Order: sequence, then C-alpha cells, then structure tokens
Amino acid sequence: MEKQSIRLLMIIDKFEIGGTETYVSSVVEEMLKRNLTVFVAGKKGSLLSKFQSIGCPTYTNMRNQSRFESWIRKHKINIINAHHETTGVLGSRLSKKLNIPFVFTIHGTYYPRSLILSIMKRCDERSAVISVSLPVKKWLEEKNISSIVIPNGINTTQFTYQKNKKLLNKLNIPQKSKVLLYVSRLEDEKGVICKLFLRAAQRYMDTRDDVHVVVVGGGPDLSEVRKQAARKHSQRIHVLGERLDTVSLFSISDVVIGTGRVALEAMSCKRPVIAIGSKGIFGILKPENFKEAWKYYFGDHKAKQTVHSRRIELLIGSALHSSKSSAQLGEAGREFVIAKFNISAIVDKLMTLYNSVL
Repeated sequence: MEKQSIRLLMIIDKFEIGGTETYVSSVVEEMLKRNLTVFVAGKKGSLLSKFQSIGCPTYTNMRNQSRFESWIRKHKINIINAHHETTGVLGSRLSKKLNIPFVFTIHGTYYPRSLILSIMKRCDERSAVISVSLPVKKWLEEKNISSIVIPNGINTTQFTYQKNKKLLNKLNIPQKSKVLLYVSRLEDEKGVICKLFLRAAQRYMDTRDDVHVVVVGGGPDLSEVRKQAARKHSQRIHVLGERLDTVSLFSISDVVIGTGRVALEAMSCKRPVIAIGSKGIFGILKPENFKEAWKYYFGDHKAKQTVHSRRIELLIGSALHSSKSSAQLGEAGREFVIAKFNISAIVDKLMTLYNSVL
C-alpha cells in the first residue's frame, strides 16, 4: 500500500506569544516552505496574525467540538500533534474518535504525570511522545513513559544579528548604553524570576548610570513587573509587554537573561546569555558549558543554583565586564545553535517521526 502524504494538525492552547507557540510557528513556516500540508488550531490571540501571514490555515472555534471534528474530516487530517495539557486531552480524544495517529510534545516538567499517562492511553494506538529536552526525557522515563528527544528548532536565518540604532532611539536609550534584556511570558516562576532580576538590575544600576533594562513579555504578572520597575531607576527600565520584533530587541542588547527557547534565539543572534529558568540559575553560557547547558535546558528543566537576586546581580556584573569575550561568546553561541538546533534539521526529525506513526 502506498504511503499517504502527511496532513498535519498542530493544536496549541491559544495563539499567544510564548516559547511553545513561537516554536510551533517556526516549524510550520519551515514545513510550508517545503510545500507540506499543515494546519494549526487554538483559541484566538495576538500571534494569530503571524500564522496567517505565513499562509497557514488556522482554526479558532475551539468550543464547538462537532464543528471542529467536521473541519478535521473536511481537511483529511491524518496526524494530530498536541502541545499543552488541555490540548493533549482534546487531541487524544479526537485521535481516538477519528482514528488519527497522535503525537504529544512535552515542553517541560510541569505537566501532571498522571495526565500524560491518561492522555496517551486515550488516543489512537498509533502514537508517540516527544520530549523537547534531555531532562524532560529522563523525567518521563521515571514514570515509565518512553519518548524521543526532538529539541525546539530555531530559524537561524531569521534569528540573526541586525544592527538597529533606530530602535534604541525609539526606546530613548543612548547609543553607548549597556542594555540588559529579559524575555519571557510573565507568569508563574517566570514572573517571579523577572521581578528578582529587576531587583538585582536596580541594585547594579545604583553604581552604573549607563545601564538600561528592557523587559519583553505579556502575561498575568505584567502589572506586578511594572510596579517593581517603577521602584527605582524607572527612567532606565523599559517594560514593553508583548512584542513580535524580538530579533531587533536581541540585537540592541549586550546581555540577554532567559532560558529555553529565548536562550537559543539570543545565541542565534550572537548575544551573550545569562541562563535562568523555572528550575533556577544555570549561569553565563560559554563554549565550554554549552553542551551541559543544553542538558539542563538552560535552567528551565534542571538548574545548578536557586534563583536569588544577589546571585543574579553578580552574574550581570560578570556578563557586562568584558566586551571582547562577549563578542567571542556571541560567535560561538551562534555556531552551537546552527549545529544542534537549526529548524531545518528539527523538521527533518519531526517528519521521520510522523511517517513512523502514519
């Protein structure tokens, strides 16, 4: 029997700006370039226009189950890949009911393990689990769930250094300033980390009047982050909320504070990175620890130290200390991302997996 061509449905919670959603958009864009057939479903949000602009068919009426099923049948979808807890439940139910193979991508160690087990029991028997990092794979193995590691891919052509003096002017940042950039969705641990980072940066700024801070990300903790920013040096702290121009923002930065996908995107733009994630601090990324950092998923899935504002302050000082070493770090970081996380190679791995369950 001839192998049928893939007609893939990615299901996300919402078209909002976050690491998972940005990853899905990168994968979809690469797939569309290859003339593959891919659809994305999720609740309406600010990232919807990005998917529409790259020509991806989308579905947003998530409340009406029967309409969604009809839409799936109409488009002859033959693989479902879900990316969150709630979409995992929905995707596995659809998979079972419509006899469609199911892939569940696990993006962190925050999913209830019992939920993952029940999702994988309820789906079509042709199924697979993807871990986005080695700690996630190990965490799943402890629960007797086998998975294949396929990391977040980065479009290294898109995420590349672009000099942008105009953006500095727009943000009212003097050209010779040192810029610290924090990028994350501001909720749960990431919101807490952002406030601790701001506290550390504000103390550091007491003695350095040439340092500016830029915070990018939306989420429920945005107003709390704004309050923290207003406490001290507020003229030099720029809380921007959600932005789609992250490449430009990386490019005006001297140091990026982030984790997971943000760390990889920043490295692709040749930026030095202080890796701090949900599990704690990994530290300054250097060629000698890149591989180890990947094993920790840059502090998001495993960490070396707990998050403390004094530790962050020391890391800021070290990272800003030498511009020569930061240029070398930037070059090495980009080479590492191209070698290990280039979106083209990641999509190749995904296609191999999809074909194996089809």
